[in-house]
Amino acid sequence: MITVKKMNIATFLTISRVAIAPVFAFVFVWGYGSGGSEWLWICFSIALLIELSDLFDGTLARARGEVTDFGKVADPVADSVSRQTIFISFMLTGIIPLWMYLIFFYRDAFMQLLRIVCASSGVVLAARKSGKAKAVLQGIATFGVLAAVFVMHGSASGAEAKIWRGQHPGFWIMLIPAIYTLLSVIDYIIPNRKLIVKMMKKK
Repeated sequence: MITVKKMNIATFLTISRVAIAPVFAFVFVWGYGSGGSEWLWICFSIALLIELSDLFDGTLARARGEVTDFGKVADPVADSVSRQTIFISFMLTGIIPLWMYLIFFYRDAFMQLLRIVCASSGVVLAARKSGKAKAVLQGIATFGVLAAVFVMHGSASGAEAKIWRGQHPGFWIMLIPAIYTLLSVIDYIIPNRKLIVKMMKKK
């Protein structure tokens, strides 16, 4: 008799973030200069699904006894890929500059490297409060930018959007999580500095 294994919903939610993030990028970049605001509701819905997935996948995995090694690795990667996709959409449309996007990009790249370094030494890189706060700030800022685009653009095209102090309002919204994201790296380096130094020495 053939049995069907129970679906790992947590893993499905994790993977779903990566799957729907490109849809956000396509719709946002296409809609930004097209006029109208209907496309923003699609982007808002996708961003909401991404955040809800991030919120519930770990909780469901523990509640259903579905914690897997794949999930432990895939979860932070999915977080990074989905949020980086959103931020690169903001960068491509001129809402944030390249340097700001690179802060988000290189921070996540460094964290992936640090996780690999720790894992190679048999150490699990524990999540820190600064990392969780960073995720919350970035999530809030994402919806803040979408709201700013809705208010400032209305039925006008992206090229006609108003600016404030030389920048799109979304820039100022994203500036706070960008600064915190940069500082959060320090919170991970300090507790793991001895391990990092040890791994950099010749054997």
